[in-house]
Amino acid sequence: VRNTPKKANNISDKLNNGFIIYYFQQKNNWLSIYYKKNGKELNGFIYKDKVKYIYDYKSIPLKSNINGRVILENNTLKIEVTETNFVKEKHKLNYLKNSSVLNKIDDSAFLGTDGGIPKKEYKSIEIEINNIKVEIPKTALQNLYEPNFQNTKGNYDELNDILYIQSSNSDGAGGYDIMWIIDKKKFKNRVEFYGF
Repeated sequence: VRNTPKKANNISDKLNNGFIIYYFQQKNNWLSIYYKKNGKELNGFIYKDKVKYIYDYKSIPLKSNINGRVILENNTLKIEVTETNFVKEKHKLNYLKNSSVLNKIDDSAFLGTDGGIPKKEYKSIEIEINNIKVEIPKTALQNLYEPNFQNTKGNYDELNDILYIQSSNSDGAGGYDIMWIIDKKKFKNRVEFYGF
């Protein structure tokens, strides 16, 4: 990673293969990127030939998107994502002092609205790869609101057995991108990008 879009004495960081980044724009042959590392939000530039795009991996086709449930499926892999109504009585809501602006939900920062009460939240993600069910912990879905199933996609790196599930979500103002990573049929982590 470089702090300017040119090769010079300007290296600001190094990222291992497989590290997830988000890129905003391309300037000549350089990508302006955003990433999280060691709890910090960072940015810089990477030469375009150093990047492998998630959408270059095998796309999992959309089978259906009805009634708060989206299914992506091919002959070896199935992803089913469901949402449910946000019920404020089931959550602890914290507001900014002397304000109606929501600051935290269940004592955590949240994604999907710009201070309003969410209408929808993720209920579950069910995955089956070659007839093997993958367990997704509840923590993988916490503090993510206003899912947008029209933007939900899956890509599978068959060579390395890594599944990427991603979506761009919001209520219109609190936009964010989320990606869940399933590595060798086990949940590895999730990565969020927001503030763009």
